[in-house]
Amino acid sequence: MVITEYIERIQDLDAKNTMLRTWKWTKGIAAGLIGATVAFGSFYTVPNNSVGVVQTFGAYSRSTEPGLHLKMPLIEGVTKVPIKQVQKVEFGFRSLKPGIDSQYIGVKELKEGRVPQKDLQTLLLDCDIDLESKKGELVNAAENALRDEYLMLTGDLNMADIEFIVQYDIKDARGYLFNIREQKKTIRDAAISIMRQLVGNGSVDEAITIGRIDYENECKIKLQELLDQYQSGINVQMVKLQSCNPPEKVQAAFNAVNEALQKRETRINEARKAYNEVIPKAKGEALQEIEKANGYATKRVNEAQGDVTRFERVLTEYKKAPEVTRQRMYLETMGKVLPEIKEKWIVENGNNGLLRLLNLNEKPRVEVK
Repeated sequence: MVITEYIERIQDLDAKNTMLRTWKWTKGIAAGLIGATVAFGSFYTVPNNSVGVVQTFGAYSRSTEPGLHLKMPLIEGVTKVPIKQVQKVEFGFRSLKPGIDSQYIGVKELKEGRVPQKDLQTLLLDCDIDLESKKGELVNAAENALRDEYLMLTGDLNMADIEFIVQYDIKDARGYLFNIREQKKTIRDAAISIMRQLVGNGSVDEAITIGRIDYENECKIKLQELLDQYQSGINVQMVKLQSCNPPEKVQAAFNAVNEALQKRETRINEARKAYNEVIPKAKGEALQEIEKANGYATKRVNEAQGDVTRFERVLTEYKKAPEVTRQRMYLETMGKVLPEIKEKWIVENGNNGLLRLLNLNEKPRVEVK
């Protein structure tokens, strides 16, 4: 009995020691876990392109700049908001691989079956469509989702396919997190409503051709005003129309009309070119002839006036001394006429004979025997 009781006491003691050691190990592990949680939960790092929004029990507390920071574990949480990153929302299509070799998902790619299943599911999730409710009809659901974004009614009761993007960044991280709940969906709904309003107030020609830049600028301004009313903290950088086309069923006819208009403009430009080549030249030649005639008329008038003035002067001198004036006029005239005569003969009054004037410039003839 004594030995049995002693053995039982030893076993009870070993059990108590085992429980004690287990408890010590449990406390050590728990303390280590708590310490690790406190240590790792007290520090956080904010990337260079972001700010950290610290929340105490979910309420806004403060904002922190990029770098390493300290917070209260289990009480404070941190949301990192990329305020320096330019983000975009696409309408009517989705980018799979942006860059030089860009790849997109559009209705055409969906119809041709060139979209992988995972990208199709990503598109549906981005369009906020439940995959479970659309099993077996994912392609049709994706086509309808994109078509609802880009198909718009114009003011002249035509249809247009408008694909565009909105690029934005975050100027106020607090407003971005706490003033609107679903940020991208808010931007998408606001941008579509504004673009539909602009397209609905204009014609199909304005939407497709001449009004694109105006639509981009007005949509950017109105979208920014609406988001500022929401105090969303979003800054709209750019609204860009990627493509503006008529619906696919009438696109061939629309392109034919555009080609005819372009040919008409080409013919008009060619006619204007021919006109600009011929008419200005003819006008210049006409002006040249007119200037020549004016110059000739001015010259003749001036010469006539000079002759009249000279004659009047000669007449005045002639009246003063007629003989001298006649003699001088005769000599001046002979001085002009005689050099033009090749052969000259002198008539002697007394002998009634002719005397040939020796030409000193004539070379002597040499007779060869």
